[in-house]
Amino acid sequence: MIINAHAHIGISRVFDHEFTEQELIEGMDKYGVDISIVQPLIGPDDYRKYHDNIFEASQRYPGRIYGMAAFSPHIDREEYFREVERCVKQLGFVGLKLHPLEMAVDPLSVDGRLAFEASTAYDIPLMVHTGMGHPFAGPAKLISRAREFPHLPIIMAHAGFIVYTYEAMAAAEICQNLYFEPSWCSGNLIGGMIKKFGAGRVMMGSDWISNYPVEKLKIDLLELGKEDSDQVLYKTAKTIFKLDKI
Repeated sequence: MIINAHAHIGISRVFDHEFTEQELIEGMDKYGVDISIVQPLIGPDDYRKYHDNIFEASQRYPGRIYGMAAFSPHIDREEYFREVERCVKQLGFVGLKLHPLEMAVDPLSVDGRLAFEASTAYDIPLMVHTGMGHPFAGPAKLISRAREFPHLPIIMAHAGFIVYTYEAMAAAEICQNLYFEPSWCSGNLIGGMIKKFGAGRVMMGSDWISNYPVEKLKIDLLELGKEDSDQVLYKTAKTIFKLDKI
């Protein structure tokens, strides 16, 4: 079993690229990915449309695609909560994403706090982009929020993106509810996370589906035992995203 905890469908106006449903599914089939947690990119259209597109993909590929909401919190508070509620209760989404760089939001700001509140209210984990986009995307920004919401699983996407990975590890040492999704990190850093925090705090993600073989190879080259390997490849994500029926 392999769960890709970080995948995309959509168009990014910030990073100027596009990922299609067909590319995702073909990549999953080619590389042996059983399940992807799929979030939209911040595109030119209504965020509801992007969420609906992911829901429709999940219907076409039941049990293989699960949605994660991702949209700017710089909107009316009630509307933000309404959309998260719609995604969770009507579309069956299993997580929420906050992207400090792409959304131009500080996690410690009033608007940034909405993502932590909404994830707590609807009992879903929150993934937060870390690394590129410092200081807003600095892992240390998550310490006070993780303390404020101690029962909320907070996934550090990219685990600091190499440059800030040791900062991510320092934050995780302080806050037990911070988890690592280490796409784009070096293999030795991923091994360090597993050694220091245990495989139960680490989940594999690819970001771009074309990046999946590289991320999988990093895990394979660590030569983990079967238990730790399975934990990173699917068990951590299965637990955090509450995919209990798998």
